[in-house]
Amino acid sequence: MMHISSVYVLLLMLIQAGFLFAQEPVFTSLADRAFEEGRWKDAVFEYQQLLSEDTFNGIYWLRIAQAQRELGEYGLALETLERARVVQGPEAMVELERARNFSALGQTENAFIALQSADDAELRSLSVLDNSKEFDSLRLEERFQRFYRSVRQRIYPCESLSSSNNFDFWLGSWNVRQANGSLIGRNEITKEDGGCAIVEKWEGGGGSSGISTSFYVPSRDQWRQVWVGSGGTLIDMTGEIRNDVMRMEGTIEYVGLINSVVAIRGSWTKLSDGRVRQLFEEFNIGTNAWQVWFDGYYELVDPQ
Repeated sequence: MMHISSVYVLLLMLIQAGFLFAQEPVFTSLADRAFEEGRWKDAVFEYQQLLSEDTFNGIYWLRIAQAQRELGEYGLALETLERARVVQGPEAMVELERARNFSALGQTENAFIALQSADDAELRSLSVLDNSKEFDSLRLEERFQRFYRSVRQRIYPCESLSSSNNFDFWLGSWNVRQANGSLIGRNEITKEDGGCAIVEKWEGGGGSSGISTSFYVPSRDQWRQVWVGSGGTLIDMTGEIRNDVMRMEGTIEYVGLINSVVAIRGSWTKLSDGRVRQLFEEFNIGTNAWQVWFDGYYELVDPQ
């Protein structure tokens, strides 16, 4: 029988040699690396080598065409893109590339036909539309703007929902004061995630902090706000705009306290002088009545 120490030594040798517990190596093809580094001629050559083993790879054909465009070989790129179409490469990106090359060649009508095909294929590459120099001559045309809006709506659907704008009056950098004018904190309210979320970042004068996310839920035709505060306050409310006032109701939970979940309601009102009043009331079980939990008046830090 093999001695235990000998078995241990053998296992250690196998591990060091990579025979045990081997991990799949991270692999980047020479073609991908050349493309990422902007070495366009090398990228064309390397992808052509890959195509010799995988002729029907639409991504390879698309990458070659993209590299050819970067080299200013627009006509050749269009020929390559026809090959990408034949092997059913990613349709939206192939059509977008065709539009870029047609535009670079001054073939405006063909460029718009290709853009329409890209839109029909549900293109989502908004950054290319924003930054591609080939589209500089088209951007001011209504046809391009219409196409751009279609792509943007696909990527940021909340922007086209009118109800998603109901809470916009709360956006801004604010000083928050009591009714008597005493400063109690600052609040930064921004619209994030393609207009789908309103994010609040609170800094209280006494060192407290908190953050909330508010968002519109189309299936319920309601707004929801979720708040977490540094003092262990957790608020979850839903509601809607009524008579130009955002009103929500829900619960507040105090971390670490027994029987700490109680009802809370809040309202945000835009005042005639441009300020916003935020009023939260908590239900007091002992008195069976609502009592003020927070009452703040928002003043823009830099009013326009």
